Amino acid sequence: MTRAEKSPVMEDIDIVRTFIDPVKSPVADHHFALNYWDDLRGDRFAPTWQDVSLLDFPGRLIPWISVTDIVQQPLDSIYRFWGTELTRIHGADFTGMSPRLVPPVALGMAKSSGCGRLVDKRAPHLEIKEFRNIQGLLGNALILRLPLSEDGTTVNHGLNIYYFEVKATTEPLHKFFNNIFASLGIPTVPATEMSVL
Repeated sequence: MTRAEKSPVMEDIDIVRTFIDPVKSPVADHHFALNYWDDLRGDRFAPTWQDVSLLDFPGRLIPWISVTDIVQQPLDSIYRFWGTELTRIHGADFTGMSPRLVPPVALGMAKSSGCGRLVDKRAPHLEIKEFRNIQGLLGNALILRLPLSEDGTTVNHGLNIYYFEVKATTEPLHKFFNNIFASLGIPTVPATEMSVL
């Protein structure tokens, strides 16, 4: 397990990032995706984007998936696909946009980011983002990232499967994260707009 440093942000909320071996994920859908990816890759380090069909995933899981197109030098990426539940939680459709724009933007994009890690390690990983304040753990985002390669050498795409959990609250997931992002100083979607997502 690798512990990334804590990212202090506004309003006494910290985001603690941890990367673990994806086979240790507590999320069954992560295991489905990891097995699917592993079957597609065969003896290669990663399958190609053309090998993947999102329609092979259970319908309930597709809204929780994103796919990134990755440029290695300088490191950057753009979302090729952004699931509808991710739009609901983040308040916007980030298809065609950079992960740098997705809340919480305080994490930025660096060699230690999820995308940077995919490029550097050329292997799947599970990132756990813990949202904490003085009272303790507020919620988690668990993101399984799977590398894809067009040339069998470099990572050109990332297949990402998200899982979110909230501790000690009964409010809907999108409202919880809307409140988290608001406390970080990130503009949020007004409730009237959110209700149609």
